[in-house]
Amino acid sequence: MRLDPPFVAQGETVLVRVNGAAGGTVTTAAGGKVPLLPSATGAWAVLGVGLYVPLGNATITVTGTDEAGASLGAVSARYTVVDPARPADYLVTTEETAAILTPEAGATETRLRGEQFASFDATPRWRTAFRHPVLGFEVSTQFGSGRSINGGPVGDFHSGEDLAVDEGVNVTAAAPGRVSWVGAMPIRGNSVIVDHGGGVKTGYHHLLDTAVVVGQQVEGGALLGHVGSTGFSTGPHLHWELTIFGVNVDPETWTTRTFPH
Repeated sequence: MRLDPPFVAQGETVLVRVNGAAGGTVTTAAGGKVPLLPSATGAWAVLGVGLYVPLGNATITVTGTDEAGASLGAVSARYTVVDPARPADYLVTTEETAAILTPEAGATETRLRGEQFASFDATPRWRTAFRHPVLGFEVSTQFGSGRSINGGPVGDFHSGEDLAVDEGVNVTAAAPGRVSWVGAMPIRGNSVIVDHGGGVKTGYHHLLDTAVVVGQQVEGGALLGHVGSTGFSTGPHLHWELTIFGVNVDPETWTTRTFPH
């Protein structure tokens, strides 16, 4: 078994490769279980290392199976979680925008997130690195930045990457997949979620409008909607997220590396 990379920052992706196995499961450091997926060179899985996981060593356990489904036994491996040293983001908002962040809005957002990550398509659809979903953007807030609002303490980490661009610009799918959720969220605003298989989903948030329906199959580059400023937003931009079995990771990593399958 090989873990790549062996030293991984909070909010990044770990690739697990198991030669000689056709399938099986990975028990994550948090105790969850994700499937090992078959490939021509053995089984594999991608794991998300959460933004809030402790620094230091983390252990996973892999139970491989052969082509007949018989167990090949369990083996454990460790990776080391390191500090990414990302910058803080000091956000200034109007009172009207800040008022969106109520306990009720947070509870609704949490419930909707539970719906969005209740199930995952099994078969991965991507074949190449993911593409950026908008053109001509500037990164206004990095993934994983600590956030201060109106001079308050630096609190939660930023769960996606903010791509600043004009309102109305096309938002396109980062990779092939199935549209698994479309709707409005109190904080993320008008949103589309695309399931790419293998536990990987991308989210497109603060949209002006949406151009797809749940269940629709899309290719990379397909139109999903247009850039807006709905929900908790200080101006037109796309809040872009990538999750692995519900764990937010840096989407920028997926634009520079192809995770094989």
